[in-house]
Amino acid sequence: MFTKYKFPLNLFLIFEKINPVIFTSECLTLNHYLIYLPKEWYFSFAKVLKNELFYSSSYLVDNSAVDKKKFNKINSNFNLIDKGNQLFLFNTFYFYFIKIKLSIILNINIGEPVPSLESLYPNANWVERETSEMFGVIFNKKKDIRNLLLDYSRNEYPLLKEFPCEGYYDVYYDFFEDQLQYVESEFVEL
Repeated sequence: MFTKYKFPLNLFLIFEKINPVIFTSECLTLNHYLIYLPKEWYFSFAKVLKNELFYSSSYLVDNSAVDKKKFNKINSNFNLIDKGNQLFLFNTFYFYFIKIKLSIILNINIGEPVPSLESLYPNANWVERETSEMFGVIFNKKKDIRNLLLDYSRNEYPLLKEFPCEGYYDVYYDFFEDQLQYVESEFVEL
């Protein structure tokens, strides 16, 4: 039913100087590859994927992050966890003609600026806004930096592991005063 395509060799030839680490899993999802890159090569790699002839039909599918504050060492061969950074930022691309998914993974700190892909992929505007709001990632050269879900007055990132499960405030609508009320949460240990 599924045709197994091989990873394109010309990506290895273009970026052999940066020595990328490439993972794949044939048992879980076919034709899905993970590339671990240094942050300096992130925008250049995405630009090649967008402008190169065989990859020009690429689509940015997803942009998100993973907080790795309490991760154990996953693989001792690559030492991906022990860089001292707090987040894995990843973008997933889909290539229509060659039928593969490719995820670029970066190892970054919270508040560390990362180049925005909005100039290459217009849909990056929405997903990068969500990632910056939930994880505190700052994207350079971004046109629209408004929050999507959270209040503008708060500088909290709810998907980080240091954020409490119940939050810092309870929000409710007061009918008598016709406005939103913020009340500090009371933590009760049982």
